[in-house]
Amino acid sequence: MKLFAIVLLLLSLAGMLFGWWGLETVSGRHQFDEMAGIIPLVAGTASIILLPVAGVLYYFASR
Repeated sequence: MKLFAIVLLLLSLAGMLFGWWGLETVSGRHQFDEMAGIIPLVAGTASIILLPVAGVLYYFASR
């Protein structure tokens, strides 16, 4: 379970990085314009939600 929590943490960090790139950089905004911009928005938001979930899983797995 600890390994799963660590993998979830890394995926969450990667998703937040993707969301930041897609919404905040010029090349990301060019790649995801108009309605496609929801992809990095949802990925970043879901990653922010999954980050504490990974922390809770790691906490309970180490008890």
